[in-house]
Amino acid sequence: MKEYGEKILKEMEEIARQSNTDFESKLIELKTSHGRVEQKIIDQAKNWPADLIVIGTHGRRGLSHLFLGSVAEGVVRIAPMPVLLIRGKELH
Repeated sequence: MKEYGEKILKEMEEIARQSNTDFESKLIELKTSHGRVEQKIIDQAKNWPADLIVIGTHGRRGLSHLFLGSVAEGVVRIAPMPVLLIRGKELH
């Protein structure tokens, strides 16, 4: 998972560079057994301090959203700074 996260982060950094966008990025390793993931993300953003949290979402709806929940939704609900949600491609 970490290697996949690093790969995706590097791809996004390259897109930002090509767009001449000022940015900083950080890959955060979390253990779900040590508290709520949403709060860990926000704590890291506050400590950074980040101006914006960008987070991916699967865009689930209905029963799958009800049972699986959404880390992204949790971040949006409790973050003190703006959050940009990026919807992933639908998997069939």
